[in-house]
Amino acid sequence: MPSQQPPVSQQPPIEIDPPTSSEAVVEFGPAPQESRRRRWDFSGAGRDLLADRRTVPLAAALAALAALVSVLSEWQVTVVDADTIGNASGIRTVASSLDDLGVLGIGYVLGLFLLVPVLVLTLFGPPAARRTFRLAGLSVAGTLLGVLLAVAARLTSESYLIDPIYRIAFDGAETTLSYGRGVWCAFAAVLLAVTALYLSGRHLTSDPAAVPETFEVSSADIPPAAVWSWRRPAPSREEQPEGDALDLTVAPAQPFTSFPDDRDRPN
Repeated sequence: MPSQQPPVSQQPPIEIDPPTSSEAVVEFGPAPQESRRRRWDFSGAGRDLLADRRTVPLAAALAALAALVSVLSEWQVTVVDADTIGNASGIRTVASSLDDLGVLGIGYVLGLFLLVPVLVLTLFGPPAARRTFRLAGLSVAGTLLGVLLAVAARLTSESYLIDPIYRIAFDGAETTLSYGRGVWCAFAAVLLAVTALYLSGRHLTSDPAAVPETFEVSSADIPPAAVWSWRRPAPSREEQPEGDALDLTVAPAQPFTSFPDDRDRPN
């Protein structure tokens, strides 16, 4: 009688679960931050605008445009009751331009002829002399502001269209004086020029001649001259943010994984 061999027990397959822990995932870079609602920071935007190099040529261009409009526009508007003049009747409005202001108008034009070249030399002149031109431009702009204040005071006190000998025939209630567009554009031109000159001092290089001879200064230590470009300037290497360290996690891997239905086993 043949001996009956005991049945060979089949070893159940070893099931290896795939790694599911977060430590087995390779991650690069810092952890993602939760998105927050963006809020407008007006103080920060103002600082960025003043620190931007493109603000200087923009303010200078707007100053030139405002100065041109001030020369072409009226400076005083006189409203006269025509019944007091003669046979005419009704209310008449007459405007006076820059050439009617006399000596004060000539002073304003001469100030513009000085301010324009000084501003151009401050922006595009020799780098060693730009600070000198900047101080001269601020002085001329301050003088122009004084002239404009004197003009503004005279424009509301008397009309430049009526001769002084005929002013005694008019009552104060018969004439009305008001400012024209030229006055406001002139103030805007001078203030914008002052803004351009003031902000240009933040981007001007120091004078190399002012450095004592006892100190040796290499060419790498001397900053380049300011270039007034409309493009956003590239950040320097010192201003560039340093890259964050990579967070790399390595865990043991399980290359062979058995499935419950033994589909990976040969028949």
